[in-house]
Amino acid sequence: MNKFNRLLTLFLLGYLVVPSALGQDKEQLPNIVIIMGDDLGWGDLSCYGATGTYTPAIDSLAAHGMRFTDAHSSSSLCSPSRYSLMTGRYSWRTHLKKGVLKWFAKPLIEEGRTTLGTMLQAQGYQTAYIGKWHLGFEWPLLADRLPADADKEVFDTWERTSQDYIDFSQPVKQGPTQRGFDYYYGIAASNNMIPFVFIENDRVVQPPTVEKEYVYDTDQAKPRAPNWELEKLDQHLTEQAVKVIDHHFSSVTKNPLMLIFSTASVHRPCLPTFTKGKSKAGLRGDMVLEFDWVVNEVVQALKQHGAFENTLLIVTSDNGAVPGDPVFALERYHRDLGDKYYLDYFDGQVPEHIDPNGNEIAQKGWYTYGHASAGPFRGFKSEPWEGGHRIPLIVHWPGKIRAGNVNDNMICNADVMATLAELTGYQGGIGQDSYSFLTNLLSQSPDQPRQSMVLASGRSGALIARMGEWKYIAEANGHQKGSLYNMIDDSKEQHNVYNQYPDTVMAIQQLIDQVEQYNKRETLP
Repeated sequence: MNKFNRLLTLFLLGYLVVPSALGQDKEQLPNIVIIMGDDLGWGDLSCYGATGTYTPAIDSLAAHGMRFTDAHSSSSLCSPSRYSLMTGRYSWRTHLKKGVLKWFAKPLIEEGRTTLGTMLQAQGYQTAYIGKWHLGFEWPLLADRLPADADKEVFDTWERTSQDYIDFSQPVKQGPTQRGFDYYYGIAASNNMIPFVFIENDRVVQPPTVEKEYVYDTDQAKPRAPNWELEKLDQHLTEQAVKVIDHHFSSVTKNPLMLIFSTASVHRPCLPTFTKGKSKAGLRGDMVLEFDWVVNEVVQALKQHGAFENTLLIVTSDNGAVPGDPVFALERYHRDLGDKYYLDYFDGQVPEHIDPNGNEIAQKGWYTYGHASAGPFRGFKSEPWEGGHRIPLIVHWPGKIRAGNVNDNMICNADVMATLAELTGYQGGIGQDSYSFLTNLLSQSPDQPRQSMVLASGRSGALIARMGEWKYIAEANGHQKGSLYNMIDDSKEQHNVYNQYPDTVMAIQQLIDQVEQYNKRETLP
């Protein structure tokens, strides 16, 4: 029996005797699987109207489940958004007001806080997390190379030299297995962020000892683990997710499975292999097709074990998309690598979304190939506009969710916690910013689960509030003026009516003040 099998066996056996918190047989509760793409946009899926990409596996789930049109991530960047999914809290309540966690950042989720993992463990679920974490760890330091100031030189810096202080032979603590997951296999952060290693539970599988052959778009010139293949990350992670499913349903346990699979795609760099050239939306579009393949592999694994019919399956994203392929990167690939990542139809494309005052990527612009990754909405990842935080959300549960249902209610990814709490009968404390949409899923009520929400712009940290038909974007950093849009009349955010409706602006600002002070259902003091 190899190491993976031993760990999975222990993971399964440890939960054979857990009593049901509801006094029910565990077979009455559904398995729960959440598949979360990285930078997957509202307009990337064909069930949301995309024509440059084709996503049959996801489309099938939407056709037989519920597709949400007004779902949002709590931030337009990943670390804060993932925090909200895991805790049911807005990420701006933490110290991370903007941006994402740095390479070796300390955990963002506080010790003792209820997470999706701990909540469902309490309900008798066996919990597993596969893929990108990006919520921080406690990384061990080399005993013979201690920095003068660890926070400044290792944990709170973007300097790549911070990796030189890490002891990859020691346990990596305070990760998923200390936040409610019985088993973890994944990567610390995005596919372009050091360290380029896989972590299993609290151990690095192989240390980074191999020099990079080529440094791709947004990639880093630091060593990788021998088993780290950037082009095949999701293929490897999908194997691990399928193994978790296989081991779980091949065991004698009666406990239901809760699995979160957070993919590396479609984050840059986009380096398709078996889907290369199969979309009409460039390298990034090809990776959207690989994401659809990932979803299909998970679905087929569940079906193989007869578990699909009793599984609540969620497909979503951590935040909005980038526009397409960066021209700067494509030109470099073509120069250095020939046609490896350059397709014939790239010739003649006209760059879009050019920012003369931006970085080298922004100055060259993007090839979009006519594919609108953000759908009809304004803006992209990291921005306060809809395209930065409006995300795809599809929920499938055979026999429970009416097929082909389209839901236009306002949803935040933080609401997943309250929804699963209600579904499983959890009575403990959950994040105060989470509202259940279970009655929507079961078609028991068409009512809005929430009347308002307060999100954050990933780049600037500006608070974004939705109250009824209104969307408000606060001033930020002294250079972004306040904005107000009527989302019924102006969903593309083209007409700022901030100055025309001062009473509405004041009411929303008061709402933000109230939400900031709201601590009901808090788990921690």
